Amino acid sequence: MTYSLPPMPSAPERAAHLLMGLFGAVGDGCHTLTISVTGCAREAVAALPFHNFGEYTDVDAEAALDAIALLSLTFGCTGGAIVRTSHADDTSRVLGWQLSDCTAHPLNRAEIFSAYCTDAATGEPIPPEPGTEYADAPPVLA
Repeated sequence: MTYSLPPMPSAPERAAHLLMGLFGAVGDGCHTLTISVTGCAREAVAALPFHNFGEYTDVDAEAALDAIALLSLTFGCTGGAIVRTSHADDTSRVLGWQLSDCTAHPLNRAEIFSAYCTDAATGEPIPPEPGTEYADAPPVLA
């Protein structure tokens, strides 16, 4: 008897599911997703503003395709995703995930605080941004 496995989704398909999972994980509001990919021949960074309203996400389609292309690069490379949610009272919430193989691994509040409040060049602590909450990232369903 011969068994065949269903085909694995391609990197762009997995990246598209990951992007939709990131959109869904952060809830309603005005957000900016920043994606960075390192560990490849070159580093790449992209920022993608989007707005969630219940089941609807408002995002520029061309910018979303660029984000999918960048997320596809996480096969064999490492990266990170940060979502900053801006509130009407000029405060914000920051969530983060480590990326690898089109999978997002949530960072806890201490990890995201450390990433934002440590000088990359010197390793010295820097003060947190006023009005910013560094929070535990939820799991991403992709």
